[in-house]
Amino acid sequence: MIKHNTISVVITCFNEGKLIYDAVNSVLEQSVLPLEIIIVNDASKNEATINVCKELEQNSLIIISWRSLNGGTAAARNDGFQAAKGEILVPLDADDILPNDALKFISTSFIAHPDAGFVYGDYIRQDKPDSHLNVKMERVSLATMLSSKKLSFSSQWTLIGTTPLTRNLWESVGGYDPDFGNQDLHDVEFWIRVLATKCTYYYIPENIYTWRKYLGSNSRRVTLLSWDRIVKKHFNIYSQLGLEYRAYELLLLSSKWLSNKEEIDLYTKKLIACVRQGKYQLSTLIALVIPTWLLQFLAQGASLRR
Repeated sequence: MIKHNTISVVITCFNEGKLIYDAVNSVLEQSVLPLEIIIVNDASKNEATINVCKELEQNSLIIISWRSLNGGTAAARNDGFQAAKGEILVPLDADDILPNDALKFISTSFIAHPDAGFVYGDYIRQDKPDSHLNVKMERVSLATMLSSKKLSFSSQWTLIGTTPLTRNLWESVGGYDPDFGNQDLHDVEFWIRVLATKCTYYYIPENIYTWRKYLGSNSRRVTLLSWDRIVKKHFNIYSQLGLEYRAYELLLLSSKWLSNKEEIDLYTKKLIACVRQGKYQLSTLIALVIPTWLLQFLAQGASLRR
């Protein structure tokens, strides 16, 4: 039986400075405290960040893991999860915070559902300091999240990377892939593997996270190349979900982005074959006809969201 005090909160940081206090205090002010707070300092060079971590290290509830080389969030989370003693792992970005009852809702859900590999819930998105947008999470479906949005090349990805999970689940999929750095969709890549296992998970109809998007360090521009790496690693998953056309669509777009004529020819043929089989969507047809120069021009001032 999972108990409240088996929660480990893992905070990864890199040059966030005094913002780390906000993240840590949001955990210390929880109605249910965790077993421990592990802060992984991913080789920060910023003096303020180093000093904050040294000060927090004096708190018996807090453990600081000092990385000697910067490896990105994926590598840092692996270190934190490996060091954690709890059965429930709650990742937290250093510039974000947890609502007061987040750990209570998370632990209660795991206790009610001992078969859960992970739980997910609603969250608060702050685009500026005084804004609070309540984001209601829809049903999590890998097939839906890997599909494109209407009239867009963007994927419908909704599951946030800071989703609470069990240690057993993290271990069973081999952890985060450290080859996917901060410029890659390391969290999406991890959760694709998790959802592909068809593990059991449950929804919490409460806010369990506050994403302070305006701070910027955990909000990056997502490019076609980010999805290119995802597709090339998990093409079989796309195919199994009946999304082979979507995979070829993204590969064609990224090859046009890079002006790779050989790959453009290859993926154009693959995508035309999918269309002939009746497997396509509007974005597929646009991907086929959009000229390379126009795609590159549009990409200079636009970003693709998950």
